[in-house]
Amino acid sequence: MAAPLEFDIRAWDGSTAGNGSGATLVLRTPRAVRRMLWRPGQLGAARAFVAGDCDIEGDLVAVVRQLGSVLGTPWPDLAGAALQGLRNGPGREILGPPVARPSAEVRRYRGARAVRHHYDVGDEFYRLVLGPSMVYSCAYWPDGERSGYGPTEAQRAKLDMVCRKLDLRPGMRLLDLGCGWGSLLLHAARHYGVEGVGVTLARNQARLAARRIEEAGLADRVRVRLQDYRAVRDGPFDAVASIEMTHHLSRSGRREHAAALARLVAPGGRVLSHELCVLPGGRKLMRSPFLLRYPHPDLDLGTVGRSAMLAERHGLELLDVENLREHFVPTIRSWLTNLERNRERATALVGYQTVAVWRLFFAVGLLSFEAGLAGVQHLLFTRPRPAGRHVFAARPSRYRRPPAGDPPTGTPT
Repeated sequence: MAAPLEFDIRAWDGSTAGNGSGATLVLRTPRAVRRMLWRPGQLGAARAFVAGDCDIEGDLVAVVRQLGSVLGTPWPDLAGAALQGLRNGPGREILGPPVARPSAEVRRYRGARAVRHHYDVGDEFYRLVLGPSMVYSCAYWPDGERSGYGPTEAQRAKLDMVCRKLDLRPGMRLLDLGCGWGSLLLHAARHYGVEGVGVTLARNQARLAARRIEEAGLADRVRVRLQDYRAVRDGPFDAVASIEMTHHLSRSGRREHAAALARLVAPGGRVLSHELCVLPGGRKLMRSPFLLRYPHPDLDLGTVGRSAMLAERHGLELLDVENLREHFVPTIRSWLTNLERNRERATALVGYQTVAVWRLFFAVGLLSFEAGLAGVQHLLFTRPRPAGRHVFAARPSRYRRPPAGDPPTGTPT
């Protein structure tokens, strides 16, 4: 490892190494090392983890942090260590032909197929991970982690902040691109009196969102469609939200996204694009074989500067930018905690390999945002009104949560 171990290792023959920290990398079978010999680096180790040939007990993030699997640094030279072991006699059982890839591994592809691969895992699985909010995007802690908010309260604060940034008011029409399970639409309709349309390419999301809307008694005001956002033709809308969907788009796809935002919002209306962005030093993350072959076959992060430029080229005007990167670390930590706590139930629902993929995915994400390799940006735009029809825009102070005990300012009475 070229550095003191910060975790323990336990092999299939009972041998151990480490410092007694309690976090343990468990090599369950010789296949774990064989996979790493045949494919040294991140992919071989990821295959061993997903297949169950190795596991991590205790603090998953602490082990992955030292291994450096997501921080753009090489994996340890496990092949060299294994060959040294062979010279000493034991460990000959690790030799053999390549081991079959885990069934969870996919080739890189884009479009609806990639979206469904990531989001149609199962509604009950997502409920275990996300909790009652069913919001799968960065939460918001108004006063930082010291605010005392739990993940559910932080997600509600994020939904409220989105509605405030869009300046939603009773009677307005909201379009939610990549609407997930409908949480933003439900919040905006209940507390801000809007009508709304959401679109998604994930069948599971569309079905559950429609059911949640029906159960809330809001089917006459909001609806969700299984539809590509580029096919939306019933605009313009008073406000448009796009929450964490641009990382599914290619470079040309992000141009189409900017054009659609400008086309679908009415003059004077607002657009909020909540985007995952790559930061300087994070380019290697975009080539991660684990991310591209398991959870995100279409992963392609843009930059905040290019997103702003594309929007302006299509006629939108930038009002405000806010960096939420530090909020994503506790968000992902809460998802990982939920998954670890409910791992047995999750495995019964979706199988061992899928749970292993998501455990490693959350560890990857947490460390990537913690290290500043990727960021989360709120880009707020408006479509300018015709000349001579100027209206003052709300200042950023308006976006913060209201004083304790006060309802959202847009709540219909």
